[in-house]
Amino acid sequence: MNPNVQMRWDANVPGARGRGVAGALEVALRLDVAAWRGRNGRIYMTLPASPSGPLQVAWTTQGRLLPGRLVSGERALVYAGPIGEDALRDRLRLDLQADGQRLDRAQTLTFSFEIDLDEP
Repeated sequence: MNPNVQMRWDANVPGARGRGVAGALEVALRLDVAAWRGRNGRIYMTLPASPSGPLQVAWTTQGRLLPGRLVSGERALVYAGPIGEDALRDRLRLDLQADGQRLDRAQTLTFSFEIDLDEP
C-alpha cells in the first residue's frame, strides 16, 4: 500500500488553537511466526522514539490482531494467545498524530514487532 502519509494540520490555520498534524494509512500486515508455531505468546508492535517529539499512533484491525494505540518509544500488545499458523495476517488502519511545530522534514517510521513466549 502507499507508504507515504500526507500529514494535515488539525486546525485550519497552522499555529492556531491546535499545533498538531494528523494523517492515516492502511497497512497489509503479515507476521512470520512459523518459528513459534504451537507455542503461546504475546506479540507487541513497537515504534522507536521520534527525534521530532512524541508521535501518537492508534489503529484498528479487521479482527485477527488487537486494535490499540502507542506513543513513539513504547510498545503495545497486538496479539495474545496460541500461535497456530505460520503467519498472522491482518489489515490495519493507522491514524498518526504529531506536533506540527516540531516536524521540519519527512520522517521514516520504523515499526517493528517483538514476541514474548510463555514457558513451554
